[in-house]
Amino acid sequence: MRLTRRSVVRTGVLAALSPILDRFGAPFLGASARAQGGSLQWQHGLSLFGELKYPAGFKHFDYVNPSAPKGGSVRLMALGTFDNFNEVVAGLKGSIAAGAGMLSDTLLAPSLDEVSTDYGLIAEAVSHPSDFSRRPSGCAPTRAITTAGR
Repeated sequence: MRLTRRSVVRTGVLAALSPILDRFGAPFLGASARAQGGSLQWQHGLSLFGELKYPAGFKHFDYVNPSAPKGGSVRLMALGTFDNFNEVVAGLKGSIAAGAGMLSDTLLAPSLDEVSTDYGLIAEAVSHPSDFSRRPSGCAPTRAITTAGR
């Protein structure tokens, strides 16, 4: 594509008209995404079935012994070799090391005594739409997540 004065003007006009067309229900490719409304209810965890078991700010899960002895060493067995610690390109480039997923924290941590429940590990608060049936077909459910200021 050759950059001409005409193509620049045409692009500028389309960009200027984008919000107007979007308000009348005529979005086109390149239209800006709308922010989610203020109706989201932020929580410290997510559960697919019922209410959360643990309150906000809980110190540890019930099945964890906080006075367990600390220190020592752990040896884990793995078969094969590796040439990659990068989880992002795992499966695309090289063989990832066994246990590489334990090198970094995740946004949410699963609770082992609740079904399909996650609590914020790095995330301060999480939310999802109350009605999952409103998402477009073929799209995965979206979750808005805020992270701690690190």
